[in-house]
Amino acid sequence: MVNRPDIKSKIPLFLRNKYVITLLVFLLWITVFDKESLTHWFNSRMEIRRMKAEKQYYQRQLKSTMDAMQQLRSNNDSLEKFAREHYGFHKPDEDVFIVE
Repeated sequence: MVNRPDIKSKIPLFLRNKYVITLLVFLLWITVFDKESLTHWFNSRMEIRRMKAEKQYYQRQLKSTMDAMQQLRSNNDSLEKFAREHYGFHKPDEDVFIVE
């Protein structure tokens, strides 16, 4: 008869404790399987950071656009320059050449 090692002797002592097993299952559950898991929480935090940075970018863009609009409304020369550069406006007796 061959003496085989007992299965219990292969399992570490701390894993035989029912409280440790319960704690490990609980940690696994809240980390991976729960609806509000830690992975979901981490992804949400990253999304919030990205959206805040995007919000700041768009606020800066809005401010620069509003400044440009204010300048166009207050100065007719800048309005004429803008219309000529962006829309190709010209006076009736002018020839316009667009080089790309």
